[in-house]
Amino acid sequence: MAYLGGKTYLVIGATGGLGSSLVNALNSRGADVLALGNTQNMGVDITTEAGRAQVVELVSVHGGIDGLVVASGVVGFGLHGSISSVNIARIIEIDLVGPLQLVNKLLPHIHDEGNITLITGAVVDFPTLGMVAYTAAKAGLSASCAVLRGELRSRKINVLDARPPYTETGLVTRPLFGAAPTMKQGLDPADVAERIAVGIESAETELPPGLFS
Repeated sequence: MAYLGGKTYLVIGATGGLGSSLVNALNSRGADVLALGNTQNMGVDITTEAGRAQVVELVSVHGGIDGLVVASGVVGFGLHGSISSVNIARIIEIDLVGPLQLVNKLLPHIHDEGNITLITGAVVDFPTLGMVAYTAAKAGLSASCAVLRGELRSRKINVLDARPPYTETGLVTRPLFGAAPTMKQGLDPADVAERIAVGIESAETELPPGLFS
């Protein structure tokens, strides 16, 4: 059991529907949370070298971190063959390349016995029509978790792959491209964040969709 009291956690995407709930869940467990999102005062673009350098500088000032949670991302909708190459490249950059680049930069600044949590999603487990690029990005990020976990075993840094089902974060109302199909009622972000926080505390390695019901 990795108790979070007194630990420092960095949350990327902290102004989003799920990210803000994760900040609350970690705070409620006594963690000191560094929250970075997309608002004017807290914004950072992890797809750029300058943005990642900002994050590293912030973490360095705090003497490193005990955990990293990446809850940022975008979604797009449309059948493959109808999507521009620019949009495909952008969604891969935001949802896969940016997070991997950020983890790469931050690894020297994450304390041993710490945690990395990547929010991937249920699309990894359930193929969804009209979401090829998004699914590819999230599946790639999910696959990286097992490899990272093995590489970081000697430092006892756990890597958690969280794959919640559709959650009412508002993300589908602002897609990078296309329009979302009609969706059934999603999960409450607070409930999803609570389950992820429990997973962090318990050093779980995977949270597939079924564990969020």
